[in-house]
Amino acid sequence: MITNWWLDEMPSIPGVLRTVFYAGLLVICLVDQPSPLSSARIIEKTEPVFYTSPGALRLLGIRWVRPPVLRLVARLTVVVWVAAAVGFLQPVTGALTFLGFAFLHAVNSGALGANHSTHSALYALLCMSFSVSYDFSLDGLLARHTAWPQLVSEDSVLTSGFAPALLLVMLAYTMFAGGVAKVRYGWRGWRDGSALRFYLEQSAPVARWPWLSRQMTASPALCRLAAWGTLLLELGSIAAIFSSELRMPLILGWVCLHLGILCVMMPAYWVQMWCYLLLLDWPWLVSLVTGDAPVAAAAPEGAGATVLAAVGWLFAAALVYVLVTESEQWPFTSVPMYSNGTRSADRMPLPPRAELHARAVRAARGRHRAWQRAWVDEECTEDIVVRSADDSREPQRLFHLLHAEGTSTLVRWSQYAKVVRETAIEDMAAKPADRPEHDDNPGRIYPATHFLRRVVPLVREALPGWERYAALEMVCRTDSGDVVIARADLAGLRVEEPAR
Repeated sequence: MITNWWLDEMPSIPGVLRTVFYAGLLVICLVDQPSPLSSARIIEKTEPVFYTSPGALRLLGIRWVRPPVLRLVARLTVVVWVAAAVGFLQPVTGALTFLGFAFLHAVNSGALGANHSTHSALYALLCMSFSVSYDFSLDGLLARHTAWPQLVSEDSVLTSGFAPALLLVMLAYTMFAGGVAKVRYGWRGWRDGSALRFYLEQSAPVARWPWLSRQMTASPALCRLAAWGTLLLELGSIAAIFSSELRMPLILGWVCLHLGILCVMMPAYWVQMWCYLLLLDWPWLVSLVTGDAPVAAAAPEGAGATVLAAVGWLFAAALVYVLVTESEQWPFTSVPMYSNGTRSADRMPLPPRAELHARAVRAARGRHRAWQRAWVDEECTEDIVVRSADDSREPQRLFHLLHAEGTSTLVRWSQYAKVVRETAIEDMAAKPADRPEHDDNPGRIYPATHFLRRVVPLVREALPGWERYAALEMVCRTDSGDVVIARADLAGLRVEEPAR
């Protein structure tokens, strides 16, 4: 019974759908940004000091990949992607497409902060590597007219409904995890709608439908209604796994949610919406048009079926583990983006100075609620500032100063905020609980100071007229004012060149 669910709960993927899905996803990934297929351009704009290689790559001894290598991998991936779309050398080309995309996706993850917009594509390509369909395929055409060998038989378990069933579990989990994150990190703000209103206000300058954005931000009641609707839809998404009757309405609800986000906020979940194509009950939809009752195929049996069911349960267990532990280790995510319950920047509660060490220790152990993560600029509680040589001038925020000067910002903002946060946490956890401030003791260089010294030569190169500035400082905001936890002189001699 358990094995049959994985193989028989969802209809298998026909050849036409395979071709349409692969072709459409390829076009979206070539056009939409940021995309793993454009990882070379992203890495070119990311300085190694701000890059965080995911653990999966570090296990392989990979900490940095040169852009020419990424371009080559991207081109080869597109070649096998097209082959998989036309059904050539199945399932090898499907597996190679996933492996190429996964490598590019992993590299990208170290430069994009906590971006989860293409995780659905990664999951879908993984699932498609377990799917074979000889109708409307080059393999089937060649086998009918030549002695072309089919790599797996037509009654293989790979022709079952395992691929869409596994994808259903992964995409339903993604929606559910987003709801859990909102309850976990910002329940009060999402309950009364103030969190959604805050993010709408921050997104207003880039809203694709300004009129709708203005209507929502002007109405606390509408924001509260939309916030509750989002929570109910996301938390209810898990029902799509267990109820075939609720599955189609829930998928339609997911699409409506993504379209709403598209209208009034920055993220564009085109990839995610396209992946829902594989979850629709196409035999039933076709029967509505033709009037013919859909024919259900018998689930394959044997050792292969048992192995696939075991693979499905393994991935399901991994997703539960990720959700419970709040893990953000690639290739999984607990979907924490835009989950904070921030009401407004001026009302955001800041930590007491005396709690910095204790909070940092908890955050270093994976308890993210101890140290807030920023999804928009106003939520930052730590930053790098550039102090002017003129003491009468206020210090300026590094990322914003570089952007204002029209020069390289060294890294995307989301990754910049992630690295600065992690460095501040590491620094605070390493220092004595009662001394969070920068210490000039040459006998001990703490993590934030070490990091700033690596950033100094980059700022010298990128910032016009850097001689007008005295130093870089990393600061933590507290309820009693900013605390300078590290400092590096721009004109000093103690400079470490960034490693590549």
